[in-house]
Amino acid sequence: MGGSIFADLPLNILGCFIMGIMTTLSSDWPAVPWLKSTHPIQGMTHVHVSLKTGLCGSLTTFASWNSQMVVMMNGSGTELGSQVVPALFGYMIGLHCGVGSFVFGTKVSSWLNRWKNPSLVRFDDGGGRNVGRSGNRRRHYRRDSGGNYGRRSRRYHLRHGSHGRSSPTRKRKKKEEADCSFSEHVAKKESLLKEASSTKDIDNTVKSNVMNGNNDNSIANTSTIVNDNNGLQRTKYIIEEQAHQLSKIFYLENLPFLIVAGLFLFYILSDTLSNIAFYRFTWLSSLLTPPGAILRWKLSKLNGTIFQHSRKWKWVPYGTLMANVLGSLVSISCVATYQHVVVNGSGSYSKDGWLAVFLKAMQVGFAGSLSTVSTFVKEIVDISKKYP
Repeated sequence: MGGSIFADLPLNILGCFIMGIMTTLSSDWPAVPWLKSTHPIQGMTHVHVSLKTGLCGSLTTFASWNSQMVVMMNGSGTELGSQVVPALFGYMIGLHCGVGSFVFGTKVSSWLNRWKNPSLVRFDDGGGRNVGRSGNRRRHYRRDSGGNYGRRSRRYHLRHGSHGRSSPTRKRKKKEEADCSFSEHVAKKESLLKEASSTKDIDNTVKSNVMNGNNDNSIANTSTIVNDNNGLQRTKYIIEEQAHQLSKIFYLENLPFLIVAGLFLFYILSDTLSNIAFYRFTWLSSLLTPPGAILRWKLSKLNGTIFQHSRKWKWVPYGTLMANVLGSLVSISCVATYQHVVVNGSGSYSKDGWLAVFLKAMQVGFAGSLSTVSTFVKEIVDISKKYP
């Protein structure tokens, strides 16, 4: 074991990228950017939580990353001895790669939303927010090599003066235009919220009818009058195809559990028949992963609740911090026990025995899913924006 590029770096990069895709730049945008805003999955919060907390949180691991860096700094049981400087670079590389992957994922999320939901993007841009674009950057007018201003810059200086300063009349006109655009933005947002609330009520009605088995013509005739982004009234119908689509999604909710249960039984059966350590390690890790992920999800609810009346310490995400510290302690304890009992022991415990496999499964399954890098990186980016 050695080197700053640790073994779990690719998985951490992938998990942070997926977390960035699931993190929208605007609160008005849908949670799943590669689907339409009217798709039924947009209202399934349990799917959003499973993708963020379950997939990204379990795919990334802080415990194994930290354990490898600690073993490198300690140097016991390694061929190269103590490697303090490469371990410190390992922390820096892991953090920079995670943050960069998360930020790139947010940009991809913005692009996907602009592709799948152009009406919502035009609504945000019309309000002056211009999310995900570089349109709000200041324009600098520079002279060319001959000392002359360009055509656009010359018009700008003739209109505003040599220093680019606006007159009081023009400032007042700009303020009136800004107030007018802001009022239009508020009116559009109110109409959009009314549309969303009415659509949500109808979707809940269709959902209850489908769950109760009422697939009659009353579902197809359900309609409502809503306002689109151009201020025109249109009729939105909930047809039988949407109800059938919702019913299919309800039936497929248990499909992931059935797939995981089938794979779990397959690895148990393979371990029983062939007695191979890999199969034993796989089903043991799968058995220990859900408790770690659930404990991390419960600890994440402590974020923002501890020291919430203290201005100095309320910004710390204590839930994520406790999950990473606890996962790191469990991981390094498993590594130390494996090194002293299995590797340096009297030989009574083999590397393919139950104790060795259980220690590895505990490190990868429970500690790996308890700790997270994707949520940790997301909170770093949020804190850097809130406290620049």
